Amino acid sequence: MLKELKILLQKYFGTSSPKPTETKKPTPEKVVEPHKKLSSLIEEISKDMFGIRVRVEWGRCPYCDNITQMLSTQVGYFRCSICREMTKQYVNGKIAYLPVDDPQVLGDEPKI
Repeated sequence: MLKELKILLQKYFGTSSPKPTETKKPTPEKVVEPHKKLSSLIEEISKDMFGIRVRVEWGRCPYCDNITQMLSTQVGYFRCSICREMTKQYVNGKIAYLPVDDPQVLGDEPKI
């Protein structure tokens, strides 16, 4: 019975020995999240065209209470892409965006 099985395998696979051939394991591709691709693309374009570094992150705006893209041109300060209000990033175990009470802190608002 074993000899007949061996003959059948040889006829079916066309090999002289019924040893299974080794298969190579596929190499896993590096998974890049879509929002990271977008962030790096925006940083490159802004650096080349305007000479400033713009960071794009996702966060919840405290003014309009939407989860949206937060754009940063100054370190630690972000602007909501929906309501255009300026917020300050606060990191303490989680990332939170706080309203900016004094616009003179940023230096781009007219002083009264």
